[in-house]
Amino acid sequence: MPPPKDQPMSWSTFGALVLIALLLAGFYRFPDLGVRPMHADEAILGMKFLEFWKTGVFHYDPADYHGPFLHYLTRAFAWVARWGDPAAVTEAGLRSVLALCGMVLVLVTLLLTDVLGRMATALAMLMMAVSPMMVFYSRYFIMEVPFVLLLALFMIACWRFSQSRSRLWLLVAGVSLGCLHATKETFVINMAAMLCGWIAARVLTEGFVQRTSGLRLNMGSKRKGVSQPAVWIAVVAILVSVALFSGFFRHWPDVLKSIITYGNYVKRSGGAGGHEKPWYYYLRLMFWSRNEDGKVWTEGLIGGLAVLGILSAFFGTFRKDTHRQAFLVFLSFYTLAALTAYSIIPYKTPWTILSVQWALTLLAGVGAQWLFLLFRGRFMHVVLTLGLMVGIWHLCSQTMITLHDPVAARHNVNQANLSAPYVYSHTSVSGVKLAARLRELATLAPKEFSAQVINMDSGWPLPWYLRDLNNIGYQIKVPDTITAPVVVVDAALLPAVQARLGARPYEPDFFSLRPGVNVALLVEKGLWDRFLAGRSGETKKP
Repeated sequence: MPPPKDQPMSWSTFGALVLIALLLAGFYRFPDLGVRPMHADEAILGMKFLEFWKTGVFHYDPADYHGPFLHYLTRAFAWVARWGDPAAVTEAGLRSVLALCGMVLVLVTLLLTDVLGRMATALAMLMMAVSPMMVFYSRYFIMEVPFVLLLALFMIACWRFSQSRSRLWLLVAGVSLGCLHATKETFVINMAAMLCGWIAARVLTEGFVQRTSGLRLNMGSKRKGVSQPAVWIAVVAILVSVALFSGFFRHWPDVLKSIITYGNYVKRSGGAGGHEKPWYYYLRLMFWSRNEDGKVWTEGLIGGLAVLGILSAFFGTFRKDTHRQAFLVFLSFYTLAALTAYSIIPYKTPWTILSVQWALTLLAGVGAQWLFLLFRGRFMHVVLTLGLMVGIWHLCSQTMITLHDPVAARHNVNQANLSAPYVYSHTSVSGVKLAARLRELATLAPKEFSAQVINMDSGWPLPWYLRDLNNIGYQIKVPDTITAPVVVVDAALLPAVQARLGARPYEPDFFSLRPGVNVALLVEKGLWDRFLAGRSGETKKP
């Protein structure tokens, strides 16, 4: 039986594309999660998770590091995966939590099939599965992918409630909103953008009319008279947020901190910390970015089709179904409002825009579907299909280049491509070698070894790589006295450190933690000679 006129795809084709999308999502997200250097942000969150696991208490810092949700999620994953104890935690294990969230983010798109359409849903899942930005940050132990997943669940739950009036969807929306507050403070920007989208949909369309068919998940009352759904969501969200910040009602100071933190983030949004970017930074990141070598990075397929998706909300077949048009208008205005807000804020990091990229991918699926509806001839469908295949192949190729630096691979080094715009202030291979060198030195003198790391950023990610060594101190300023036989110091602070060392002989070596952060390794001459002798002995072995 041919598909309906507004659904230019059969169920069998839809199922095949969904399966392909899920396979590609897993193929790009899970392999080799532990071989690349830990970003400083990953290392910080990894250490905070270890502290949370060991003590059972999360200490919220209202000035930095975000909320506890990622750590509770990782602890649940550790229990299911039977990690046993904190000593079993690895880079691959931590990143697996994010890879799984990335897979679920692709999968939950199915809950929007009735409003987006079969083709739009399948193509959105396919583009989400291979998007370089989506893939890269699904392999990165930071807050962003769980944050986007929770946003998606909140939006989907609100839509599903508008169609089924089931209180279960209000519960899902409330839990998602509470977890969003406990994940990242910038959720208020996305909520404000959603409010803009909801107002636009109410003004420009006939509203989210209830349906009598489609996907339903009803637990509780089916009555249309569910009173004050916003209150239901708010009450559940507050309970969930308070539970997470208070350690399930055991300590309360962090609950207040989770509110006053927004004063700190208002100050940060002004551009402090060296992350100031021009207003068009995110547009360039998503549509067209050229590095110093002339290599072009673009997800223009998603951006271009998303523009068509926005147009289809007003001029496409969705006008015949008022509830579907309302959702598309909402999604369009939400995307534009969120993109505008994040672009205005001077403080920018590439992963921050991932929530907008997710919405653009949904709209891209809608835009592609609209093209197939506009051009119904078999020849044009072949042309459009080939065009989409080329575009998907291009996204796949960019994802592979992002994940695997071909220049580094020729030197047997497995790392992300440092020239990709998504790879931001990443730990260099040299930084990992420095950690290995410190560990080698520690084995030469296990009782006498100690080290001082003097770095304005506390030497991250060194604390992660050397987390089992207790005789290393981390300082952000040059101390009055330096007695350790091993010193790691910012290159800019090296003269001040050498002045405090006096006549004691230290041998220098130089490393780079990440772009722009160069450090000197100073090793007391006696220990350095023992190190060189050990290296010489290894070389002479047959």
